[in-house]
Amino acid sequence: MKNSHIKQLLLVFIMCFIACDDDSLTETNPNQLSVSVFWQNLKDTETGLAATYNSMLHENVLSILDESLRSDEGWPGFGRPVTNRDGLKILYEKTYNNSSGLVQNKWDACYTVAFRANQVIEALERIKSTLGEEALEEWTKQMGQARFFRGLMHFYLHTAYNNGSIIIRDRVPVEDEEFNLPLSPAEEVVAFFRSDLEYAYENLPARYDTPNENLGRVTKGAAATILGTSYLYKEDYTTAMVYFNDVINNVTADYGYELVEDTSLLFTTAGEFNAESIFELNYTRDYRTDIGVWQDNVLTNQLGLKTTNNEGPNLPAWLINAYKTDQMDPSDERNFYEDPDSPSGLTLRPVSLRTSSMIAIVDDTHSPYYGDLTGNKVVLGNNGWGFGRYKKYTNHDIGTGEGGDPRGSRASGKNIVVNRLADVYLMQAECLIKTGDVAGALEHINAVRHRWALRLLGPVNPKWAGSLFDLESYDENSLMERLMFIEKPLEMSMEGHQIRWNDLRRWGIIGDNFNKLSNETYYAKAATVERVDGTTRNRQNTSISTDPAGANLNIRLNTIDYEYDEAANNYDPIIHDYLPIPLNEVMRNPNIN
Repeated sequence: MKNSHIKQLLLVFIMCFIACDDDSLTETNPNQLSVSVFWQNLKDTETGLAATYNSMLHENVLSILDESLRSDEGWPGFGRPVTNRDGLKILYEKTYNNSSGLVQNKWDACYTVAFRANQVIEALERIKSTLGEEALEEWTKQMGQARFFRGLMHFYLHTAYNNGSIIIRDRVPVEDEEFNLPLSPAEEVVAFFRSDLEYAYENLPARYDTPNENLGRVTKGAAATILGTSYLYKEDYTTAMVYFNDVINNVTADYGYELVEDTSLLFTTAGEFNAESIFELNYTRDYRTDIGVWQDNVLTNQLGLKTTNNEGPNLPAWLINAYKTDQMDPSDERNFYEDPDSPSGLTLRPVSLRTSSMIAIVDDTHSPYYGDLTGNKVVLGNNGWGFGRYKKYTNHDIGTGEGGDPRGSRASGKNIVVNRLADVYLMQAECLIKTGDVAGALEHINAVRHRWALRLLGPVNPKWAGSLFDLESYDENSLMERLMFIEKPLEMSMEGHQIRWNDLRRWGIIGDNFNKLSNETYYAKAATVERVDGTTRNRQNTSISTDPAGANLNIRLNTIDYEYDEAANNYDPIIHDYLPIPLNEVMRNPNIN
C-alpha cells in the first residue's frame, strides 16, 4: 500500500499510452513506435521497468487462491459438504484440464511479465553505447531487475507446467516464427532462468541508496532466494545452502533481513516492507481509481474480499486443527494477556500468536478482527461458510470490513509478500536434514518457532535458555515428517508461488497426503465467544475438533469426514503433478503438438 517511485513512474507509463490517438496507432506499427521513439534513454527504460513491476501485480501470476485449492490448503468456497462454486471445485477435486482458467491464465500472465522484461532488456542493450560512464551503474541496476523478472517468470512456468518443459522467451517477438516457438527441454529452461537470476544476484544491490523511494524493488537477496529455491527443488542441497546461508547470515552483502518478532507487523498494513520481507508486491488504492478492478493494469487486488466472502478458499479442517494445536510456550510472557478477572492478572492466550496472525477461527476469542474480536466477528457455519478464514491478505487490521474505495470492496491496497525470511529458514532446515545435520535443522526451525512464542523442538538449546522445549529426540525422518506436515504448511500457508504444491510434489507425497486427509474425521462443536464490549455469546457448530465429545452428532453437517475424498479418488500424478500446456497455446502455436 505504501507509495514508491515505481508507482509514480507507472502512472507516466500508463498516461503515455493513453495519450496515443487512434490515427497515430493506425499510421505507425505499435512495436516500431516503442523501439524508435519510446526507448531512448534510461528514463524511458525505467518507466518500462515500472510497467514490468505492474504486470507482476496481476493476480494470475501467483494464482494464490487457486493454488491453495489445488494443494491441501483450501476448501472451495461456500457450501458444505458440497460447494456451489464450480470454478473452485474443479481445482479441489482435480477435474480441471488444459482449457481451465488457472491453466490458461497463469501461463498468459507469466509470459506477459517476461514480455515486459524483454522489452526493457532489449532497449537497455540498444542504448548502452550512448551512455556515459556515470550512467552505467544505473544501467546495470535496471538490467539486473529486468533479467530478474524474466528469470523469475521462467522459473515459475518451469515449476508449474509440463514437467518443466516450456517455451523460452528470450526476446520480444516480431515475426510469426518468433511468436510460435517450440517447447524447450526442462534442463535448458533451468539453465536459462538461472543465468538471468545469477546476473541479478551479481549486479543488484542488497539495499538501495534511497530505500523509501525504492520500496518493492527486487534486490540481490531476492535473486539469492529464488536461486536457492531452484537448487533445493532439484535436490542440490549443497548449492542451495550457499544461497540460503548468504541471505540468513549476510555472507556476501548486508541484506538486513531478520525474523520479525513484533507480530503486529506480520500480515498487517503497519508491517508492509518489514525486515522479514524479501520480495513484496506493492499494491495501492491511492492512484488511478478510474481503473476498474477487473482491468489488467489495476493497482489493487481482490484477495481481501475473496478470502472473507464465499468466492475464495476457506480453511480445510485439518489445517484449522493443526493451527489450533500449535503448542505455545507457557514460559513466554507473550502468550499471556492482561485479565483483571484472573487471580494472577494474566490469562493464557486461547490460540498461538501464529494462529492469530494467519487465520480467523471461532476459538480465537482474544485477537482483534475488523473492529471486533475474531471469534465473534468471523463468519462461519457448518452448512456453508465453513470453519475458518485466512487473514494474510485481508484488511482486518485497519477497518470494520473490506472496502473504503470508490470501486467497492474488491479494491484492496494491501501488499502481498511473495518471499520472506521465515521460508528461507525452513528451506535451509530441509537442506540440513537432507545432509544429516539434524541439530542445525532444529536451530533454524526453532528460530521461526521462537519468534511466535511457540514451544521449541528437541533438546534444550542455550540460545533460548528461558524457553520450553519438547525434549523429543528427532532424527532425519521424524524431523522431516514434522517439517512437511506442521512447520512448513503452518508457516507458509497460501503464500508465494504454489509453494505447497511444489513441496508436496517434490516430496512425492501428493497422493498419499490426499488419501490420508480423506480418511480423517473432524467434528464441529459449539464455542462461547466474547464480544469487544465484554459480553459473550454461544456460536453453534463452528469449532473444529478431532474429539466427537460435545458435538451434536444428530446434525450430519457436524461430522466433517468428506474433505479431499474426490481429490484422493481423482488424483493422477501423470495428469496433475504439472499443469498441462494451455489449450489456447496449443491451438495457436503450430510448433506444439
